[in-house]
Amino acid sequence: MIVFSDLDRSIIYSKRFFENDNSELEIELYNGENISYISKKTIELIKKIKQSSYFIPTTTRTIDQFKRISFSRYGLDFKYAITSNGGNILVDKEIDKEYELFIKEKLKLSSHIEDIIELLEKYKKIDGIKKIRKAEELFLYIVVDKSTFDFKSIEPFVKQIKHLNWDTYINSTKVYFVPSALKKSTAIKYICDKFKCEETCAIGDSIMDKDMLDICKNSYVLNHGDLTNLLNKDTLFSISTQNSFKGTEEILNEIILYQEKLNNNI
Repeated sequence: MIVFSDLDRSIIYSKRFFENDNSELEIELYNGENISYISKKTIELIKKIKQSSYFIPTTTRTIDQFKRISFSRYGLDFKYAITSNGGNILVDKEIDKEYELFIKEKLKLSSHIEDIIELLEKYKKIDGIKKIRKAEELFLYIVVDKSTFDFKSIEPFVKQIKHLNWDTYINSTKVYFVPSALKKSTAIKYICDKFKCEETCAIGDSIMDKDMLDICKNSYVLNHGDLTNLLNKDTLFSISTQNSFKGTEEILNEIILYQEKLNNNI
């Protein structure tokens, strides 16, 4: 079995998600400040899952952003990781060169990133847009001030790039512009095909996790995430009853129960 898990707001959390107590551990240092945390219980549960399954971090973070997270500090190491929203697969922390060639061919179906940047240029002074960022020559995102930014102000751009085979995702204070083939599910399908694995689980919280959750056999959503507001009552996804760290631990325990059921049927 393979468990594919989003990171931010799914496994690790910023300060605003908890009140100080002894169960949260610092796991990401940036510019001299601790900015992300993980619970002791989460670490224990992931270690338990890893005893008989693969656990693959699956994140929109770039490689550098992913490597800032110090999992190894708590004895957690991952053979595989998916970063850059499916743009890279890491094997033992190194880029999988075969997949790199594979995704480059997929990206040829969309207009080049520099063409999209050029189109975005005339929107950069719109109220509420704080930053424009390019991620590893793969995708773009803008950081916005939610109090002043109006998504309608960039709708002509969104419609224009849709015709160029680029998709748009709103995720809290960021709006992502991504080639249509650049999805977490693209990397997941590649891995599952390579290892001929059919037993899969996915953990996520946002709209950018939706394709990953759709492609996996058993999918779990954090109740506090944006995605829960978009799901209908008949969804096949399992939604946590708790939020934040407790919601993560609840989902990991459910996966362990499913894992044990599979192992007992072997």
